[in-house]
Amino acid sequence: MFKRVLVANRGEIACRVIRACHELGIEAVAVYSRADEGSRHVKIADRAICVGEASNADSYLNLANVLMATELSGADAVHPGYGYYSENARFAEALGEMGVRFIGPPVDAIRAMGDKAMAKKAAIDADCPVVPGSVGSVANESDALKVAEDIGYPVLLKAVAGGGGRGIRRADNPTDLPG
Repeated sequence: MFKRVLVANRGEIACRVIRACHELGIEAVAVYSRADEGSRHVKIADRAICVGEASNADSYLNLANVLMATELSGADAVHPGYGYYSENARFAEALGEMGVRFIGPPVDAIRAMGDKAMAKKAAIDADCPVVPGSVGSVANESDALKVAEDIGYPVLLKAVAGGGGRGIRRADNPTDLPG
């Protein structure tokens, strides 16, 4: 069991993680931007460390600052909450190098899930059901047309590294597919 967990997030997400830590008898350390200094997650944490100015890029998403806060806090684990660092393999890897546990999936799993082709292959290898489509990346327009013909229209085209709905588009027929 951990003694001290740094919560690398903000708002309601951080509050939930902090409450869970307290229920387990674990000290919770919040990080915050200057704009969030009076926020609830900061108030309910056992300790809070400022990681930068108001913008997310200057605070919560500033990898060096969050890693420094982890070191300063003496946390033996970091919970990323949702978003921010929850899918960042580099962050999880850096924590491991510091001897701090990442509360989340292993680095290899984060990397695999960040690449849609690798994620689908991992699901297939684990005998999980997957939606019909290509196995791996489609190399060119001709291959995409062949896969679409095999599974039928409409199809969704997804960027391998896109996330959160970015890099996805619908094709209702062969004419829609190129581009």
